[in-house]
Amino acid sequence: MSDANPNAPPGPHTPGVHIVPPPRPPSPATSSYRLNHLMLRIKDPQSSIRFYTDCFGLHVIFIFNAGPWTIYYLGPRECGMQDLGTAKGLIELYHIPADRETRYFSGNEYESSVQGSRSGPGGVGFGHLGFTVPNVEETLQRVRNFGYEIIKPLNEDAVNTMGLPNGIVEGNHGEVHEGYKWVFRQLAFVKDPDVSVE
Repeated sequence: MSDANPNAPPGPHTPGVHIVPPPRPPSPATSSYRLNHLMLRIKDPQSSIRFYTDCFGLHVIFIFNAGPWTIYYLGPRECGMQDLGTAKGLIELYHIPADRETRYFSGNEYESSVQGSRSGPGGVGFGHLGFTVPNVEETLQRVRNFGYEIIKPLNEDAVNTMGLPNGIVEGNHGEVHEGYKWVFRQLAFVKDPDVSVE
C-alpha cells in the first residue's frame, strides 16, 4: 500500500518547505473581489451551531427558512446584517432535513469506487465558496473570457440549479419559498476547473 496522498502528488516542490511565490501584480479588475463565506451542508443544526459558536466564537447573524431547508449564517460577533456584503470569514450552514440519511463527506475520502464516494451520489459537507464582487455580470464575462464554465447564471431560479437532493427538486418536501428564489436570482455559480472539485 502506498503512503502517497492523492491530494498531494509528488512534484517539483521540496517536501516540508514553504514555497513563497513572487507576488502577482495588482489587478484593478479584481481588486475589490473578496472571499466572503464557505457553505457547508449539515445534518444537525443545533450541534453545528454549538460547535462554531462555542469553539470559534462565531454568532448566528441570521436564519432563513427557504421552505424545504433552513440556512444559518454565522460570522464574527462584530458582524451584523449590514456587514454581509463586505464581511469575510462567514459560514453558511444549509440544513436540509431530506439529507438525514445522506453520507457525510469530510473532504478526506480518496476512494473513487465506493458507493457514495466523490464519484458516486452526492453527500453533505462542502457546498461552495462565496465571493462578493462589485459587478456580477462583469465577473461572469471575465469567467467566460478565461474559458471557465458558468453553471448558474444571474436571474435563474429553477430549483434544479440549486444543488439540492432530488426529492426537493421533485417537490417531495414542499415548495422553495419565493423569498429564497429572489435571493438566488442575484447569485451566479461557476465551476472550478479542477476535476476533483465537483
